[in-house]
Amino acid sequence: MVLATLAAAASFLLLSATVFADSPSDPCEAPTAAPPAQIALLPPRLSFARIGTVTRVRKDQRHVMVQAFTTRPLDEATVLIQDAVTNAGYRPAGMDNEGFEAEVFFTTGPYAAGQALVRGTACEGRWDIDLVLLDRDAR
Repeated sequence: MVLATLAAAASFLLLSATVFADSPSDPCEAPTAAPPAQIALLPPRLSFARIGTVTRVRKDQRHVMVQAFTTRPLDEATVLIQDAVTNAGYRPAGMDNEGFEAEVFFTTGPYAAGQALVRGTACEGRWDIDLVLLDRDAR
């Protein structure tokens, strides 16, 4: 009986160590890049190659929503986002930078076409990017 109890306890400790070893160890570890099928949803000529890593892309009937992160300084990241979205055929419509977050606004034709919100994270030197654009190909 004592041997069975010790064996069960050892098994439990081994299993616990394995489970805890597989748990996320660093919340600031770089998130996983979006799969190619999601990247294909980006508007033509919109590239985040100079900005950072796209982690998710979604589309609904009228919008393309992009989540990404960057390790570029905030001022540089906002300019790079503006350049990338402008390269995709949108026009810049202004920026608002408060030092801990920034917004970049876009138009297309006579319409407001979207915005990028860049926010600091708990991970030093990393900024989250949320970009929403009007899908110009939506019908």
